[in-house]
Amino acid sequence: MSQKQFTEEHNLLAQSLRAFVQKEIVPNVEKWEKANHCPPEIFKMMGEQGFLGVSFPESVGGSGMDMWASVVLMRELTYANIGGLAMSLYAHTFLPLPLINSLGTEYQKQNYLAPALRADKIAALAITEPGAGSDVGGVTTKAEDMGDHYLVNGAKTFITNGTLADFVVTVCRTGEGHNLSLLIIDTASEGFHAEVLHDKLGMHSSDTAALFFENVKVPKENLIGKANMGFYYLMNNIQEERLIAAVMGTYAAEWALEKAKGYIQEREAFGRAIGKFQVVRHKIARMAINLEAMRSITFRAVSEFIETGPKAVAIISMAKAYVSEECLKVINEALQLHGGWGFMEEYGLARAYRDLRLMSIGAGTTEVMLEILSKMVIDDKQHERILMDARK
Repeated sequence: MSQKQFTEEHNLLAQSLRAFVQKEIVPNVEKWEKANHCPPEIFKMMGEQGFLGVSFPESVGGSGMDMWASVVLMRELTYANIGGLAMSLYAHTFLPLPLINSLGTEYQKQNYLAPALRADKIAALAITEPGAGSDVGGVTTKAEDMGDHYLVNGAKTFITNGTLADFVVTVCRTGEGHNLSLLIIDTASEGFHAEVLHDKLGMHSSDTAALFFENVKVPKENLIGKANMGFYYLMNNIQEERLIAAVMGTYAAEWALEKAKGYIQEREAFGRAIGKFQVVRHKIARMAINLEAMRSITFRAVSEFIETGPKAVAIISMAKAYVSEECLKVINEALQLHGGWGFMEEYGLARAYRDLRLMSIGAGTTEVMLEILSKMVIDDKQHERILMDARK
């Protein structure tokens, strides 16, 4: 890790993570993939090592490092080439927990955030519904104010960690239009039910579920921030989610390129290594160019996020849109260079190709990213204006 953004502290973290991944994750990849499940124990092991809270404040049990530490975390997880597990850990750490960290009460931080960083509790974020995918404003799951509690009814789908989670930060309708609220719902609550969704193209080891809420009682103290402000909170929080997705895509492409570089030196055809053929060498060169472009736009997005937070929406949207599409191209080229072996499971490229196909769908589709960018580039609208227009 020679990039100037990474300090000696980051490098030590990377070494520790790499050793952990090689010992505790890599030997279990095939088993977890076939089981369509990653065990809760791996969350606990990472929590005990302090890996889940690298960028969270020390006051809530984190390490107090910067966002680059999260980049290091996702790099080492991505290099294990088990997208499902990386997705589950990402969905636990970077989706619900930043909301509680930035908006939660002391009660919520001590009873949900701190235990989640230790992995004593597993978390999930529930936005998507059967009839409302990227359209957050189309949420129909309703939270009715009953005085001392909310009564929640509705359903969510495609929720990562849905059956593993001990609590779910749930987006609920509490008024007309974009009047949404965020509630922490304990999965042990009466009326809560989760069903595993197994038949997926990729991310096989990720726990993906449909959630059902039938008259679930949620204490008022589990409201995150203010009522009816959930849409605004989500649109700010999702910038970090999209940024980390771009990081994952970038390092998946880097992993694939390294696999291809090694293979072309070993594989022979027509009496010499295929890496000696110009067509192969040029293919590798173009993959390297693609990777450098991905890394550059993603690292710039990380830097701007550190400086301005969610106001870095333009560069983050660009990074998410660009990396989502380009990382799959690099993986596809790496698979092609492996020939028939690339099509087999042995070299891991088939799994990477399946897993990374989700990149242009999850955390906001590429089309949504382009719509956001078109408003900023063509209509000259800024972050706050886009949020205000969306809330109308």
